Amino acid sequence: MSILSRINSLLKVKKYEAVPINFLIVNFIYQRIFFINYFAKFSVHYTSRISGSRNIIFPKEDKKILGSFAASGGCYFSVFDDTTLEIGEGTIWSYGVGIHTANHDFLDRDIYNKKSIKIGKNCWIGHGAVITAGVELGDNVTVGANSVVTKSFPSNVVIGGMPAKIIREL
Repeated sequence: MSILSRINSLLKVKKYEAVPINFLIVNFIYQRIFFINYFAKFSVHYTSRISGSRNIIFPKEDKKILGSFAASGGCYFSVFDDTTLEIGEGTIWSYGVGIHTANHDFLDRDIYNKKSIKIGKNCWIGHGAVITAGVELGDNVTVGANSVVTKSFPSNVVIGGMPAKIIREL
């Protein structure tokens, strides 16, 4: 299959209808020609980096999640082996979000403390937020811009700050 026919078939996919065509074309070129985020089985913004995409679990036909991967640039998702990143239906995120399933040990920097991350349904993760290993967010959680989420939170809350804390219950 030629490159033009692949791009054309990608543009006809309904799950990307909310993503501008120019994003999809540029993402395709970076993923399939320059091999950036090559192993991701979905369109990833050309300025974002995903390590361990095979360990990301989400509803594969979810238009909102696929739209966030394709349109939210500058994100860095690091999903280590033996961990998973689970993203609930309808969750979206902004530019510059960082999600990491491992942290260096406090004393021995050669050791990684690995823990999976679970993000509930219908969450919104604001610009520049960072979610660290072991965090579980409930459904309908809003994470404020530039927040650092180091612990788990229940459903129906707005969180923000460094480290994040509950700002408001919904």
